[in-house]
Amino acid sequence: MKTKTVASSIVAAIVSCACLFMFVPTATAAEGVTVTSTKSFPSYTQVRKDLTTEATATSVEDNADWGGIENLDVPQTESQAEKDAAAAKKAAEEEAEKQAEVEAQATQEQANAASRNESRSSVTYSDASGSVSAGAGASIDRVYSLIGQSMDCTALVSQALAARGINFHGWPEEYVNVPGGHVVTDGSLQPGDILIYANTGGWNGGAHYDHVALYVGNGQAVHGGWNGYSVALASAMTEKLTIVVRIP
Repeated sequence: MKTKTVASSIVAAIVSCACLFMFVPTATAAEGVTVTSTKSFPSYTQVRKDLTTEATATSVEDNADWGGIENLDVPQTESQAEKDAAAAKKAAEEEAEKQAEVEAQATQEQANAASRNESRSSVTYSDASGSVSAGAGASIDRVYSLIGQSMDCTALVSQALAARGINFHGWPEEYVNVPGGHVVTDGSLQPGDILIYANTGGWNGGAHYDHVALYVGNGQAVHGGWNGYSVALASAMTEKLTIVVRIP
């Protein structure tokens, strides 16, 4: 019984499918309509670059000379060690130039001093007649009061000038420019005169005159820096005199 039921169901299904396929074409043909199934897609356009038009070619002659590596203009850089070495070399050269200038100046000053000494070696100094001016007297009194004290020659003469109201200090040869003074060329000496020595046998760095003192009369002068940096009354050393400056 069960087998008959299953067979009946299968037959029924086959008959149904046959009817369906028979019905659809019949209906379609009867109506005279053609059914077409289509599937549309969006249009797509691809643009490709023409790479051949973008390329640039440069034509050269086959035997063109491009030069060698020596023709390349390549910036050169220095290492820090090379820069330091160059800076040290430059500093050494500048120092050598300065030293040469100092030595040349010293040599010239010594030559000038020798020339002055030679030109004045024939001068005979003697005391001039006449009274001592008030300014000269003030200078003399000041240097006498400083005898025995510790002081160099330029400080002593500056003290003598200060006693007469003149403020001046410098190297020995610079006292030739004392305000109001003039160089004496006739070989006369007066108390209060400033005595300048280019070379007394001492040493003053080689670039300056050796000594300056104040004349007090009778062939004597008061010297600073004498025998151990002290102020002393001693010979005027006229045989070594280079310049005499007098302030009226």
